[in-house]
Amino acid sequence: MTELKPCPFCGAKALIDIIPAHRHSEWLRKQIPDLPDCEGEAFVECTGCTAMVAGDTPEKAIAEWNRRTQ
Repeated sequence: MTELKPCPFCGAKALIDIIPAHRHSEWLRKQIPDLPDCEGEAFVECTGCTAMVAGDTPEKAIAEWNRRTQ
């Protein structure tokens, strides 16, 4: 996995959180009948200022986080 660059806003360390694909509980699906199953996603968040980006996959979230303007 690609290394995360520091936060572009405050310079602090970033962490990645990966949510795997899953089905919601029976109870929740009864409360929200049209709730789709989670296909999985990933978030990169700054440990300092809490800036965050999300992506469908860890690779996409990391690529978006590490993108910098020239």
